[in-house]
Amino acid sequence: QPGKGQSKGSKGGKSKGDEEPDAKRPRNEDWRDEPWEYKNEQYEAYYRRQKICSEEDFLKMLETLRTGLPVAIRVNRMRLGAASLRERLEELAEKFCDPEMQCYAPQKLSWYSHGFGWMWPNLERRVIKKDQRHAGLKEYLAQRERAGLISRQEVVSMLPPLFLGVEPHHTVLDLCAAPGSKTFQMLEVMHWPQAEQGRPPNGFILANELQWRRANMLAHQVGRLGSPCMVVVNCDAQFFPEMSSLNASGAREIFRFDRVLCDVPCSGDGTLRKTPYIWKSWTPRDGLCLHIRQLNILYRGLELLKVGGRLVYSTCSLNPIEDEAVVAAALRRHWDSVALVEPPESMGGVPAGEGLATWVVPNPETTGEFFEDFETTPKEAKTGKTKLLSTMYPPTGDFKDQWESVRRNCRRMLPHLMDTGGFFVATFEKRAHLAPSAKARREARAAQRKEAEAEAEPAAEAAEADVEVADVEEKEPEKSEKSEKPK
Repeated sequence: QPGKGQSKGSKGGKSKGDEEPDAKRPRNEDWRDEPWEYKNEQYEAYYRRQKICSEEDFLKMLETLRTGLPVAIRVNRMRLGAASLRERLEELAEKFCDPEMQCYAPQKLSWYSHGFGWMWPNLERRVIKKDQRHAGLKEYLAQRERAGLISRQEVVSMLPPLFLGVEPHHTVLDLCAAPGSKTFQMLEVMHWPQAEQGRPPNGFILANELQWRRANMLAHQVGRLGSPCMVVVNCDAQFFPEMSSLNASGAREIFRFDRVLCDVPCSGDGTLRKTPYIWKSWTPRDGLCLHIRQLNILYRGLELLKVGGRLVYSTCSLNPIEDEAVVAAALRRHWDSVALVEPPESMGGVPAGEGLATWVVPNPETTGEFFEDFETTPKEAKTGKTKLLSTMYPPTGDFKDQWESVRRNCRRMLPHLMDTGGFFVATFEKRAHLAPSAKARREARAAQRKEAEAEAEPAAEAAEADVEVADVEEKEPEKSEKSEKPK
């Protein structure tokens, strides 16, 4: 039998006669162990041009991005032993003061509720997995992960659910849920009062995923908690269907959610620490190709949100075309109905940058060329294969002042500030019903025409029937006169 990963026709290595019957071929090394070059001139030039931070901070950020990502965990408060595990982690944080053992000292995430978020700043997952010196910690974490007592999750990935402020009575929609760590976290938060008071939540979370395989994995992931407050569906978030429910009087009405999470698909250039192959493949074009999809998901999320509800938009990208441009476009369209609000007070201690006031849009066909506004952008760039859209550009005119007043409510998690990956979070609050879009207005007019035609059709049929009856009545006297004539 050929070794794992080798076809039967392979000619490499020993011949069949020379190979021992039970010999195992060495497994291929993990892609993370490859000698990656942690450098991309386009990446560095692009983000220097975008001025996402000062030059001093930018150099620190690049240095951090070239290191591995520290291990982080979230303790599941619903499991027995959660409190004792938290106490044990607090003991370890104080115990390992010796320089040689300091890498094993966990660090509490001060902004995570109840002290259930932890990280090991001096250890990355790859090192724990490969280095035999850390076998004890590896097994310690693995046992508790199998028992459902902890979940491994990147630090910045824990932020969007906390910005959302989920309560046990909320109806929550997670539009792009896979692989499920944020969904699982929101489900835990929803059950927290049950751990204290024994009251189960009366809200629920509806988790959506476009790819059915990932949706299946998502269902398996969240199913470990055993919560009855969970539903998984398989739809395109851009076209998530309308839902209806029965109100108190028994009439059917359109259903809207208290909370919506839009953790949209993105270029992922904030994840370089755990996916170093992006260093080699990244181009400025990546964010341009995803912009319209991200914007459509945000538009749909706002439509599905209740008045008074909150929506969190997030990406694991630092690209303003995927971040501020999308947020600003949604605000410009629905300025009278939605607001960009500050994060919850409990998240005020999270070190982060503010949303950018302005940015530039790269030419997808020419490296190093940028455009500052849509009006002066060449026509060929607006009609090419990768079209540059007006929503990609920074605010202008009257909206520029409006954007300046709210952009600071956005949060840019720069890697060197918390020793994490890069992330972007913005929180919306819906304050009035949205004005119908042009498409919705067209559909409404078409429905009205169809309804008018449907109402007019019976009247036309009745009129036609009256004409037929009149014709019959006119013909009957003629027949009777002919029958009375002598032969």
